[in-house]
Amino acid sequence: MCARIPVVFALLSLLLVAGATKSDAASSAADRAQGGTLAQAPSERAEAMSGVAPVMVQPAPMSLPGGTTADQVLHATDGDGDPITFSKSFGPAYMTVTTVSPGTGSATGNVHLAPSLADQGVVNGGIVASDGTFVTAATLEITVTGPDRPPVLAQPLPMSGRAGQTIDQVVSASDPDADPLTFTKASGPAFMSVQTLSATEGLVRLSTTASDSGATTGTVRVSDGQLTDQKSFSITIRVNTPPSIDYIPTLFVTAGSTFDFSLYSTDAEGDSVVFSKAFGPNFMTVSTPSSGPG
Repeated sequence: MCARIPVVFALLSLLLVAGATKSDAASSAADRAQGGTLAQAPSERAEAMSGVAPVMVQPAPMSLPGGTTADQVLHATDGDGDPITFSKSFGPAYMTVTTVSPGTGSATGNVHLAPSLADQGVVNGGIVASDGTFVTAATLEITVTGPDRPPVLAQPLPMSGRAGQTIDQVVSASDPDADPLTFTKASGPAFMSVQTLSATEGLVRLSTTASDSGATTGTVRVSDGQLTDQKSFSITIRVNTPPSIDYIPTLFVTAGSTFDFSLYSTDAEGDSVVFSKAFGPNFMTVSTPSSGPG
């Protein structure tokens, strides 16, 4: 009986050791499995949270008169290639924001303004670009001015001259809204032209020929890009008649001496008259002491 005890004890010890080994192995396998799950979880969470916000181009400030409308195209990109939508986050009631094309990483939108005459002033509006997860915001400055007022053209003076002359007149205008002005010919003879000199001045030019004579009317128009004003003026072109020269008698002079004779002429248009030698001997000279007018 005493001889069998050690054998039984030895077997019991082996069984206990084997059980402990299997238990440890199972625990280690479970730990490894759990450890693998725990090791992957942060990576999966990081992947789920990865991504970048859309990048929106800053909208330019907008200015328009009350009672009119204006639009501006919006642009945004997304580094993840996500579609982008645009929306209004805040701003006046007359401001609307829409998505034109959500794209796949590059999108366009539109901001539309339709203020009334009572909506004068400077306000801000908010625009948001979203890829469904991240958003980017921008602020738009809006200026609504009063209604456009027409320019005022100063009355051009009557223009006159003789046929064949070039005659110029500078005309001026003002604009109550300080808009730059453009001067053009509204009507008039073919020899009349109008050009813009500056934001407030224009030039009327009459480039007449010898056959352009008579009385007519010209009209100048000025525009601020939206509204206009125009004025008419008279144009008188006279026929250019030749001057008349007073009678010149036969002149007698002694050889070796000098002789002078005064010449006189008149011009019906009052033009200055110049005397010159048409032909004659070498000892003859003609000069103009006074061209006069007429």
